[in-house]
Amino acid sequence: MSSGLHRRRAGGALVVAAGLLLSLALVHASAPARADMQAGWQAYTAGDYETAIGEWQPLAEAGNFQAAYALGMAYQIKGEPADAVPWYEQAASAGLTEAQILLGTMYARGSEVPRDLVRAYAWLHRAAEKKSPNAQLILESVAALMTAEEIEAAKALSATL
Repeated sequence: MSSGLHRRRAGGALVVAAGLLLSLALVHASAPARADMQAGWQAYTAGDYETAIGEWQPLAEAGNFQAAYALGMAYQIKGEPADAVPWYEQAASAGLTEAQILLGTMYARGSEVPRDLVRAYAWLHRAAEKKSPNAQLILESVAALMTAEEIEAAKALSATL
């Protein structure tokens, strides 16, 4: 298998997993936002990413971290990963564990962002602090590739993200 094909399959799996996590996050949205989130989700699952983006972008711009996460997924699956990353970062900064894990994984793999193990560890550390077993597992894998100094720098960075 070529490395390009492997990256596409791995990236697709990442987006599918993110979609499943988003469907769970919809349960926690407020009533008015839930309607817009649901309309966006229906469009997203139908493959109408432009409509989904139109539903989610105003919510994300108003600070709805679930909408920001969803918006990132829509941009990523549309093939515009550079537009996805800031929305994932907004959701992760707001404390959405799934977004923290996703960003940590992206930075660890160097997919859609430059590979940065310190930043990967920092995002995963934030998620692992919430007792996420997935984050802890990935964090341990990333830590195995780092020096003690890099891990200390990552922990310090984690407090500022």
